[in-house]
Amino acid sequence: MAINFPTSLDTFTNPTATNALTSPSHSQQHSDINDAVEALEAKVAIGNTVLGTYQAYTPTVSGVTLGNATTSTRYCRVNNLVNYYGSISFGSTTTITAANWEISLPVNCLGTVPFFVPTGEAGYYDASSGIIHWGDVIAFGSSTSLRLRAPVAGQTYTTNLSSTVPFTWATSDRILFNVTYEAA
Repeated sequence: MAINFPTSLDTFTNPTATNALTSPSHSQQHSDINDAVEALEAKVAIGNTVLGTYQAYTPTVSGVTLGNATTSTRYCRVNNLVNYYGSISFGSTTTITAANWEISLPVNCLGTVPFFVPTGEAGYYDASSGIIHWGDVIAFGSSTSLRLRAPVAGQTYTTNLSSTVPFTWATSDRILFNVTYEAA
C-alpha cells in the first residue's frame, strides 16, 4: 500500500493472533509501517529543527547601537508558527541612534503584513525606578523585522521608542519581548 501521510491519514490493517502471516501480508505490513515512520520523521525533522525545540538567535537591531549590551533571544518554529522571545540589557556603551527601533526576525513572516499589526508584547524595564512599562511589538510593513513601541504617558496608544520614550534609557535598562507570527 502506498502511504497517504502527510496529506491524509493512513489506514492500516491490524492482524489478529489467529491471522496467518499472509493475511495481511507480514512483509507488506512491515513495509507500510516503515514508510509511515519515515514520512513522520521527514515531517517532524531532525537536529535543531526538531518540532518544538527552541534555538538561540542573534538579532540585528536598528535605532540602537548595542555596544556592550547583553542580548538573549530564542525562537521555535512549529510548522508555520514561530514563537520568538528575548531580552536586551543596555550596557554602558549602548546608545540610541534613532526612533523606530526594529528587531530582525529569525524566520521571515508571511508576506509583507499591513501596517500596525500587533504580533506581541514588550516590556521596557527602567532600572533606576524599577518600573516596567508595557508596550507592543508590531509588524510594520516588513517581512524581516518587527518594530518596538512604548506607551505614551497618560494616553491609550503606543508610539515609537526614542532616547526618552518611555523613559530616558541608561545602563542596566532592559527590553523584553515575546511575539508569535506566521512564517513565510
